[in-house]
Amino acid sequence: MNKTYKRTAVFLCTALLFSFAGCSKDEPQMMNTTVSVETCAVSRGSLSASSTYIGTISAEGTASVVSLVSGTVEHVAVSMGDTVSAGDLLCSFDDESASLTLQSALASYESAKASLGSAREGYNSAQKGYDSAVANHGGEDMSIIEDQVRTAKENYEATKALFDIGAASRLEVDQALQTYNTAKAGLDAAKNSLSATAANIESARAGVEAAEAGVQAAEVGVASAEYQLSLYRITSPISGTVESVNVISDNFTPSGTVAFVISNADNKTVTFYVTDEVMKNIAVGQAVTVSARNAEYSGTVSEISGIVDPQTGLFRIKALINDAKELPDGLSVSVTTISDNAENSIIVPSDALYFDNGTAYVYTVSDNTARRTDVSVSLYTKEQTAISGGLSDGDIIITSWSEALKNGSPLNIVNQPESSSDTGGEAAQ
Repeated sequence: MNKTYKRTAVFLCTALLFSFAGCSKDEPQMMNTTVSVETCAVSRGSLSASSTYIGTISAEGTASVVSLVSGTVEHVAVSMGDTVSAGDLLCSFDDESASLTLQSALASYESAKASLGSAREGYNSAQKGYDSAVANHGGEDMSIIEDQVRTAKENYEATKALFDIGAASRLEVDQALQTYNTAKAGLDAAKNSLSATAANIESARAGVEAAEAGVQAAEVGVASAEYQLSLYRITSPISGTVESVNVISDNFTPSGTVAFVISNADNKTVTFYVTDEVMKNIAVGQAVTVSARNAEYSGTVSEISGIVDPQTGLFRIKALINDAKELPDGLSVSVTTISDNAENSIIVPSDALYFDNGTAYVYTVSDNTARRTDVSVSLYTKEQTAISGGLSDGDIIITSWSEALKNGSPLNIVNQPESSSDTGGEAAQ
């Protein structure tokens, strides 16, 4: 090799090295898809929503206290002419049957919780079985098995071709076929194992969802039984004087009886109308706030009509207003009271909620990864939302918003979620 050729070769090698170095500088960097988020642990609580209605003031200062249950009066706590305060006991009924109903509802609730625990254990077991199957047959191992099957098949076909030209024996062909069949059987077994464990996961998940629905139904049963039991104690909706007593101890009183009449000349009545759905959430003795003439007045619901008003198509509600003598009859006022409740529900910040074609969902955290979780909303307010399905106590949800947040996004959690105690709130709708 002459000197000129050597210099040319060195020059070309040096140029190539600089060229490669330049390519390395321009090589695109991998994008970091990790999303920084804030989280919280969900917990159970109560949530209520208030609504405002237009009411009319009247001079009625009398509350007719109606029995909402039938039964034997066990104790009459007041006599005609007695002075009572709002919330004082007027009488009580024999509540043995209602107490037994509540005990049965509580037992059903405990049974439903136990079933949910078993269902979750079954799901965890199925998940472990699937993870084990994936570890044994999935991912890279599955690729290795598939490669082994392809190699065995190619070897068998090559050996058979050699046999056809007399270059291989029948024994070698049979051995190659046996190796191929064994590899193929192993691949089929691996696929069947993964398929079976995946089916177990889906079945276990369906079991958990059914058990969660059972717990929710049992919770409703308990709440209903507690409400029914509360009706066996009649309390005064207002402060005033007992004008009449229409029940007698140890005597049967049918539902709908005007058991007591309480009067207070200092009070006035506001009448307003609500829908059937709201009427179910209003109770005698419930607090109301009346706004009129740049002032507010407190009061309590004194009467709930069980018949639809023919003119409005709504249900009439009356409430007694305290210290409102200056309000003239016929004055239109604003009446605010609780119109919806969600008891013993999972409570989440409303900002954590997303909607997709009418379906509500949140992002939960699993192994530092965002998981879309569809939820059922029972009550929504500006600040908080009550969830009736889709989440469990202690689940970690993402509370901060990010445009990059997607299902499966890797996460950087910037705060440490703490298990919060029972929460409750009230918001205006």
